[in-house]
Parts: sequence; C-alpha cells; structure tokens
Amino acid sequence: MRITALFSGLFALSIIVSPMASAQGLPAAGILFQQDNPFSALVGKSRERSQRRGDRSDVERYVLTSDDRMFLFEELASGARVQFLCGENDQRIDCVIDMAGPSPEIHALSATRGPRGDVIYKDARDHTLIRIAAYGGATVYWPGETRGIAASKSFGDDRSLRLGFTDMETASRRAQGAAAQISALTGSPVFFDISAANASGGANAAVLADAIVTSAKGIASVAQDETGAAAISSRIKRVIFLPSTDAEISLGGSVLEIRYVPNLDIEGRPSSAKVAQFLEESL
Repeated sequence: MRITALFSGLFALSIIVSPMASAQGLPAAGILFQQDNPFSALVGKSRERSQRRGDRSDVERYVLTSDDRMFLFEELASGARVQFLCGENDQRIDCVIDMAGPSPEIHALSATRGPRGDVIYKDARDHTLIRIAAYGGATVYWPGETRGIAASKSFGDDRSLRLGFTDMETASRRAQGAAAQISALTGSPVFFDISAANASGGANAAVLADAIVTSAKGIASVAQDETGAAAISSRIKRVIFLPSTDAEISLGGSVLEIRYVPNLDIEGRPSSAKVAQFLEESL
C-alpha cells in the first residue's frame, strides 16, 4: 500500500513539475528570435542574468590592461551605457568641476555588429567608445585618446548607471565650478545661470546637475583648440539652464540655452557630444 501511494505521489508530482520544466526553455527561444538584432546575444545573456539576480543591476566593471583606469558598462534592451570613472589626478573636466563629488558623464550607446562578430558601441556622434569581441574581450576608446586599449572584467557590485538624487546645493556648486573651468579655458568670463531652476523648485536636481557637467564638457571639447576657444569667447557669455519638456540646445545672442527635462534621467539632458556638435555647427 505504501509503495502504491508513493508511486501515485511521484506521478502527481511529475505532472506539476513538467510544465515548469517546459517553461525553462522559453528564454533560449527568445534569444533565438532576436538574432537579427546586432547585440541580441549580449542582451539575451543579460536578461538571463537579470532573472537570476532579481533586482540587482547588470553593470560590469572593467579595468584597462595598460593601467588602473576603470569604467562601468551596462547592457540595456535598447543599447548600453558606459561611465568612465574618475581616477586620482584625473584632469577631465567632468572630474574636476565638482571636486566634492566628481560625476563623470554617463554615455548612452547604440550598438552595431562588426565584421568579425564584434559588437561596436558608439555615442551620439557615431564615435566608437567600446568594442566587445565575440570571445568576450573588450577594447575601449578612452575619452581624449584615439587608439583602442584592451580592458578586462574586474570585480564590483555597482549600482545601475542612472542619475542618483542630487540637491540644489550640489547643482549650484557644479555651476560655479563649470563657470570657472570654461572661463579659464576660453580666456573670458562665461556665467552658468541656474536661476530658472531655482525658481521652478523641486527637490531632486539630478538632471540639472548632470546637464551642467555635460554642457561644460561639450563646450570644453570645442575650446581645446585656439579657433574653437576664440569662437566661444566671442559668442558665448552665459549658459542658462531652463526646465522644459524636451532636451534641447539653442543659441540666442550671447546666451547658450540648455533645456532639460527634470526627473527623466540622462535622456532629460543633452549629452556632451550633442552640445559639442551643436556648437561646431552654430559658431
């Protein structure tokens, strides 16, 4: 009797478990149907890892093989994000604007498939920033450098590449730092005006604070040569930040207007690449 009951129980259990086992094959089928997407394999793996890790982010830390510089890379369904971390004595403008809390730019990347199966990640200006080989190795094009540098995965438990909460005091400090850096670079005073943001209120100034950094970085990239610096010095006296429904850039007289969307993460502000491109086409 006990043996009969045991076999009956096992049979019932197999009926319950079988559909679950079949469902476990679904992620693989999902990856198969995505092969027309250039980074589908990476995204598919990312989704599998996300299912296993629950709410943990899928951010990977890389270290350059040539030195100790590091960057964070996050795969997304629509592309990827990368952040080049600030190191000791790092003189990049987004690392020195706010010495109390350096906030290097988070870049939104699009992906394309390379000729040998590599996945190539590019920024808004179509500049290659990262190349990931089919075997998993990475080559990074560090800001300010033209040659690719090999990088390998490191260890870290980093949060997702999203803008964290930032108060108005931090935004004000960054505006002052940006004005000082750009004025020194161009040789004439450039005022960063956030009075409109102060008037609009709102506790979280994350997008505004980030827009200040990316705008200064875009201006600085154009001012690296004498021609660009002279053009900015003669044309731009003030950079004003205006809350809006769209992230836009415009130039009215001597005022560079940066429109940003509060609480929209990095999509709510123009990237440094967009700012630089606008200035190159407008000045």
